[in-house]
Amino acid sequence: MDTTLSIVLIVGLVALASAVGLIWRATRSRVSTPSGSERAVRVPSRYLAAGKTLTLLQVSAPLCSYCGAMRGILGSASTRESNAGHVEYDVSEIPEVIESFTIRRTPTTLLVSASGDVLFTLQGPTPPGVVSDHIQRAFAEIQRRSDDYLI
Repeated sequence: MDTTLSIVLIVGLVALASAVGLIWRATRSRVSTPSGSERAVRVPSRYLAAGKTLTLLQVSAPLCSYCGAMRGILGSASTRESNAGHVEYDVSEIPEVIESFTIRRTPTTLLVSASGDVLFTLQGPTPPGVVSDHIQRAFAEIQRRSDDYLI
C-alpha cells in the first residue's frame, strides 16, 4: 500500500472517530422540563436543601462512573449560588421520587424549587455551562412564579 494512502486513511479514521465521539458525548446528557402528571407531583420537603430557594437534587448509584463528576460540578455550582443547595441521594434511598419522576439513569439531577416543584431534569453527565445556564433559568422561573402571586 502506498504511504500517502495509508496516512490519508489513518487521518480519515481518526477524524471519523473523533466526530463520532463528539456526537456521542453531546447526546449523553439531556435536559427536560416536567410534563403532564409530573407537574402535579412535588418532591417531598425532606429531600430538599433546607433554607434554599433552589435544590440541586442529584440521584446517584454506587457504580455510576459519572456521578462523582456531577457531584463536583453541582457542588461548585451551589457554592457560587448562595440560594442553591446541592443534595445527593442513592437511588435506593428515594424510591418515591424515582417512581414519580420516572428516573431511569444516573446521574439524574432535579432542579427543585423550595415548594417542591421540579423545574428541570438533567439526565446523564451534564457540562458545567449547561448546569449553570439551567440554574439561572430555574431562578428566573421561580421569580416569575412568585411574581404571579403578587398580581
